[in-house]
Amino acid sequence: MRRRGLKIVLTESHTGGCEPVAGELTAAGHRVLRCHGGSAVDTEAPCVAWTVGGGCPLLAPDVDVVVDVRTEAGPQTAREQGAMCALVAGVPLVVCGPVDTLGGTWTLSHADVVCGPADVEAACHRAFSPVGPTAHRVVARAVSRALAGVTAPADVHVGLTARESVVVADITVAASPTATAFRRVRGAVRTALAPFTPAWPYVPVTLYHRTPEIQGE
Repeated sequence: MRRRGLKIVLTESHTGGCEPVAGELTAAGHRVLRCHGGSAVDTEAPCVAWTVGGGCPLLAPDVDVVVDVRTEAGPQTAREQGAMCALVAGVPLVVCGPVDTLGGTWTLSHADVVCGPADVEAACHRAFSPVGPTAHRVVARAVSRALAGVTAPADVHVGLTARESVVVADITVAASPTATAFRRVRGAVRTALAPFTPAWPYVPVTLYHRTPEIQGE
């Protein structure tokens, strides 16, 4: 799978908390965008999109990963709005720092990878994997849209595996796997994987029909 410089959006739990991580990722050759201003900027606005002349960095094309830098365990803060935006946008989310698993932070518990500052670059590459959780979610949504009116989103199961340099997709749906359904699914899967792998036009796609379970007497 590709190992290249990533476009990474940084958010943070506290003002200036992402500065060390930003420096490390930039030095490693990644392009860093921010949900907030520099370390000296502390406003009540949850992100730069709410400031005069600002705009959401997730609107930039080809964002690969969002990293939420946390300086301490505890409840999710207003400055971490970008983490929720990542989940809504279908962008892989990395949480860098301590997470209070008992604090009811639903967003943070759905991160693709949780890591420490020393492992943040490797975590970004793992989160961006074409067989990772975000890739699975993106493909599942794409297949559901492609089969709208044929099968419900809940009836779609996606299996993505890496075999050498190729991603293999196994899709199971409740609808009968007709030729039309297969063409729709194949196109949807490959297009959905385009941000994750340069080999997306060649992804082998197999469409399966889930056999209804027979209820026991």
